[in-house]
Amino acid sequence: MSEIVVINSAASITPKTQEGPSAYTDLVGSGPSAPHPIVAGVWDLVDIDAPTPAWEAEWDEMKYLAAGQLTLKDETTGAVTEAETGSIIWIPKGAKMSIVRSKGVRVIYVEQQYRKAQYTA
Repeated sequence: MSEIVVINSAASITPKTQEGPSAYTDLVGSGPSAPHPIVAGVWDLVDIDAPTPAWEAEWDEMKYLAAGQLTLKDETTGAVTEAETGSIIWIPKGAKMSIVRSKGVRVIYVEQQYRKAQYTA
């Protein structure tokens, strides 16, 4: 049975899973048998003043910048993009990017993949 999940005060959640210069917590997600699984949560990034190594996105992602400033570089085109609080960032599977700099970044994300979340369908 499907149930609607509401997470109040998501802004006060402290992400727990450490990954490099960031931490995230998967809050909600579809089950492992979903034909097109998704997972969503919050991601905090430490302040970065020098470009990170480039990486390739393994799945489609959407990020809403809830706080902070983020500068991304598209490693394929060389384009550098500035994002600030309120920006939506679309990262398609296969995109190659790096983070040029960040300050006070908190992101709400949705990713096209399965990971067990706090609330999984």
